[in-house]
Amino acid sequence: MSIRFVGGKWRVISPIFRASCPARHLYLHKGPRVSGLKRDPDEVFTTFTAHKYGENADNLRPIKQFLDDKYAISDELALQVLTHKSFGNGIKPYNEKLSAMGSKVLNLYCAKYTTDTPTTANENAIDGKNVDVLGSPMAKELAGRLALGLFAKSHKLNQVLFWKSYNHSLGFEASGEMKVSAQMMYALIGAVTFTHGKTVAEEFISEKLMKASPSLEEISASVVENVNRA
Repeated sequence: MSIRFVGGKWRVISPIFRASCPARHLYLHKGPRVSGLKRDPDEVFTTFTAHKYGENADNLRPIKQFLDDKYAISDELALQVLTHKSFGNGIKPYNEKLSAMGSKVLNLYCAKYTTDTPTTANENAIDGKNVDVLGSPMAKELAGRLALGLFAKSHKLNQVLFWKSYNHSLGFEASGEMKVSAQMMYALIGAVTFTHGKTVAEEFISEKLMKASPSLEEISASVVENVNRA
């Protein structure tokens, strides 16, 4: 209780007693999304294959072994290569920009690769090289998503991918896995370019993609053959 001078008069002011507020408890929800409930971060940042997001050895092993020391990138960059913007509402660093860079480098490499064989039969050849081949199905498929996605799958480079599909039970293409796998491969090329430069990135494509077994060229040829049969 206190006495204060209010409105020209001295008044007795009684203290205000407030009921103590109970401590607030934050509920972390697991399972399907429920409006108004906060999702448990452990679940949000865990893939449908039970891989938890992070720079741990199990997550990064497939692409680090594929790169070898010659084309090594940082663990931070490797994790970004594996992360699609659909994962965790896009709040973790994702691979979209690296993919854009890698796509341009791969397309340029494949353009040079497909015109590298000299020709004398084509009157439109430039400096002995048949540039008309650039419009062929094979030339287009070499740097295409389907061939690149299948390459990632055949070499088990997409074993750990941080992404989200509306239905993971669907097939390789229908679920979006093919597209995400291809984007990861573009991003991997982009990350090598970012780390080592364009010249080394083209050496990486030549050694690791074109000379692999099966190679990107072999997979592309198979895709084109299947399309022609259809």
